[in-house]
Amino acid sequence: MESNKELDIIDLSKEKKDILLSICILSYNQASEVERLLNSLSPQITEDVEVVIRDDSTNNETELLVERFSKIIPIRYFHGKKEGIDKTVVFLTKEARGKFVWWLGDDDVVPGGVGKVLEVIKQNQNVTFVWANYRLVNGKELAIDLPVDRFFKNRDELLELGGTALGFVSSTILKRDLALTGIESSNKYIGSAFVNLYLVLHVISQPGKHYYMRGEVVTCHPTTSEEAKASVVKVNGEIHNWAFEVFGINFSNIVREFSNTFSRETIRRTIQKSFGQTWRGILVAYVGGWDTPKGKRIRTLKYFWMFPESWIAFLLFLIPLPIHRILYRFYKALYRNKQQ
Repeated sequence: MESNKELDIIDLSKEKKDILLSICILSYNQASEVERLLNSLSPQITEDVEVVIRDDSTNNETELLVERFSKIIPIRYFHGKKEGIDKTVVFLTKEARGKFVWWLGDDDVVPGGVGKVLEVIKQNQNVTFVWANYRLVNGKELAIDLPVDRFFKNRDELLELGGTALGFVSSTILKRDLALTGIESSNKYIGSAFVNLYLVLHVISQPGKHYYMRGEVVTCHPTTSEEAKASVVKVNGEIHNWAFEVFGINFSNIVREFSNTFSRETIRRTIQKSFGQTWRGILVAYVGGWDTPKGKRIRTLKYFWMFPESWIAFLLFLIPLPIHRILYRFYKALYRNKQQ
């Protein structure tokens, strides 16, 4: 095993040339999830596809798993210290050898999904971005639901339909040489948890076409409320939930960075929708015990005062938790009655 820049590298891949697609997997203490993903991928890997894994786990479980799967598919595997999703995305984008990069988290690729992506890339020489549609594992709706596979009409349609989903790593496939031209300027967003979103918008901003794949390509395994609570609530009861920072402030800052690319109205509607989803999510998490409006009230008005609902959010953030729990139970009961 060779050491390089504090990373242990195992090259279990065959020497490949003319790689069309690099499937780049981000992992941190997720051996079972990586196993599930590799099980979904292994029957789909062809000669023009490579698998690259960046594993920042504190154990060697994923490494042992990779060695087992290397008997089925060629893999390049890197094991390093935890540096966060942003640096991992940058690392994998640089390390990839393919014409296109497909980042994947702990989600699955449906049977035939890789083949469909390759078909789009091969048949459309001007394509620079592919949306691999996803569905939640227990859900029915697609993330973006257009009636047929097609090119997006323009960048504005893509941004408005995608919204925060464009920051979901497992559904965005980028032309690598264009992504690399945005690496240096993306450095300012290291630590935002959304460098991948910046690179997506950077690629979309360049000349080229952007393709929509309607059918489910990725099955998303979202974090459960129990997992979310366990990850953000400390032993002493303090809550460190960064959802408002990431999906509210960071998302809006990155989208505004491309104000010369998209129409002013598209920028406004996209940020407004993201903010609306974010502040409502905070209230639900507040009731559930894994978020708090504390520290977000003034910032809500500071960053989103131009949206009328920011004032509604501000006032709701002032209501004590016991009252919120009563209101939430009433809302749930009303929602159930409407569904019946």
